[in-house]
Amino acid sequence: MNMEQMMRLVDASHLLNNTLTSSLREIDRMALNALVLVKRQGSTLAGYGIVAQAFRERAAFLKEAAHEMQSYVSPLIQTQLHVLKYTRMADSYARQVKHVNTTNCPSLECTYKQWKQNAATKEAEAHRLLQHLLHAVVRVEEGINEQEYVVVNGRIEAALSEGIGVPLARVSDEMGVAVEKVHQAISDYRYQLEEFYDENSADI
Repeated sequence: MNMEQMMRLVDASHLLNNTLTSSLREIDRMALNALVLVKRQGSTLAGYGIVAQAFRERAAFLKEAAHEMQSYVSPLIQTQLHVLKYTRMADSYARQVKHVNTTNCPSLECTYKQWKQNAATKEAEAHRLLQHLLHAVVRVEEGINEQEYVVVNGRIEAALSEGIGVPLARVSDEMGVAVEKVHQAISDYRYQLEEFYDENSADI
């Protein structure tokens, strides 16, 4: 992963984190509002009460999964910075080796090989971290799919509640918009990560 790719990853991770933070906060707020509406109506909207609670539980799961996902970003960037540093050092010594008789200066070639090995080791570590990050992204996607299922159930329950379900239908629609926003953001992020993964797998 070169510096340009790293900056793209940093920017994409920052954008995704902001989107997730704001959207999950909105989802939790709307679910709480729905629970308040349900409580006011008593047993009439008991079915939607279950849906609203599921909204909050799914949002909590997504928050936890998103936190796990973000926990891999910083170590990945730090490791990749080491790769770039070690690669530059190895290249520098490689140029010197070309112009020096290493028979008279064996330590120079040894140092070059050591930097090369350090770069390869860190590159493999970065590759593993990228794999972990991709797996964490998939876990977030699974949580979003479950949240979308809850949105559908919410719309059904609101429709069954007839006139008194109108405010809940609005909440369900707003939930759907928020969840779709998260879904799109995480899909875009996964696409970028898979590009990074494919571009760098050949070098491992």
